[in-house]
Amino acid sequence: MIVVNSPMEELAVGLRDTGVSFRLEEPLSRYTTIGLGGPAEVMVFPSSIDELRRTIALLGAYELPIRILGGGSNLLVSDDGLRGVVIHMGGMKVTRFHDGGRIEAEAGVHFPQLVRAAVGRGLRGLEGGVGIPGSVGGVLAMNAGAYGFSMGDWVDNVTVIVSGKGLAELTRDQVDFRYRSSSFGDEVVVARCVLQLEEDDRGAIRAEMEQQLQVRKTTQPVGVKSAGCIFKNPSEGSAGKIIEDLGLKGLKIGGARVSEVHANFIVHDGHAK
Repeated sequence: MIVVNSPMEELAVGLRDTGVSFRLEEPLSRYTTIGLGGPAEVMVFPSSIDELRRTIALLGAYELPIRILGGGSNLLVSDDGLRGVVIHMGGMKVTRFHDGGRIEAEAGVHFPQLVRAAVGRGLRGLEGGVGIPGSVGGVLAMNAGAYGFSMGDWVDNVTVIVSGKGLAELTRDQVDFRYRSSSFGDEVVVARCVLQLEEDDRGAIRAEMEQQLQVRKTTQPVGVKSAGCIFKNPSEGSAGKIIEDLGLKGLKIGGARVSEVHANFIVHDGHAK
């Protein structure tokens, strides 16, 4: 007989019963692109939409903070860690290509891999975002973009899980995609999306993608630990230019350094907090 002494222990028993993989006190530094972050009290690893649905249904019985973790970019996590539950979407990687330029992709699909796969099939639309290092779910939720590309422009529909209600499908018109944000909200978890791309010459699209990659390599730090751009651009100009004009490129405190390549990137050199 199992004696349950706390809500967290009860949750652990429930997760074992559902068959969903989880870990206790899992270091989040392993999952963020900047390589920082203390432990998650509970970290859950659903491998399918059904496992994600069952996880969220189970968590509905507990008054615990719930956070969704995709590719780990655009995140700064406290060294103190996070109480409650972190759901890591990395196991949800199913991608299906359909006729007519339609792509079905689960939330955990690595976005740069999806871009390359689409370009390899002669599908235009995503190539401008090839350097965005997040997951499909994260790219959707924040309407990530670069160099004229915005994810929301190519969405046909999105499968979500609504807290207390279960699965739902939203059409493109039911989601408000704004500059680097969307209307999904905290009560909605993106599970899968369908994108509608345009069929075009594969060589031409690949050339444009490679050009975008080259621009990124010359204007942004590559191969280092960072969270991407730290600040949103203010209405009056570029955050990176403002920081650069202040003479702060290369400024280092501890293991954190303002990038010499792009001043809106803070680079983690290995010992930052």
